[in-house]
Amino acid sequence: MVDSPWVRMMLDCKAMWAMEPWPIADVIRRQRDSFVHFHANDPNLQGPGFGKLDFVPIFAALKEVDFKRWVSVEVFDYTPGPERLAIESIKYMKQCLARA
Repeated sequence: MVDSPWVRMMLDCKAMWAMEPWPIADVIRRQRDSFVHFHANDPNLQGPGFGKLDFVPIFAALKEVDFKRWVSVEVFDYTPGPERLAIESIKYMKQCLARA
């Protein structure tokens, strides 16, 4: 870890799912003071709600660590269409946040 107030992390769901041995929510809790941006994306390369990744525990962990910064949707597969991806991802994330 770089000991500088100017260097922080961005956590990415797809990358954590593929590379971390721990659940994403646990990584969020462990890195609570180290990240300033969050990518909400699914391992299927589409937006939240289009795959099998459950975002309720992820948003619960973000709430638990009092994360009040940007959460962005990062998409690599636009097959459903960009407008549908945006609308449905936002709707799904709001539902998850309400359940978290």
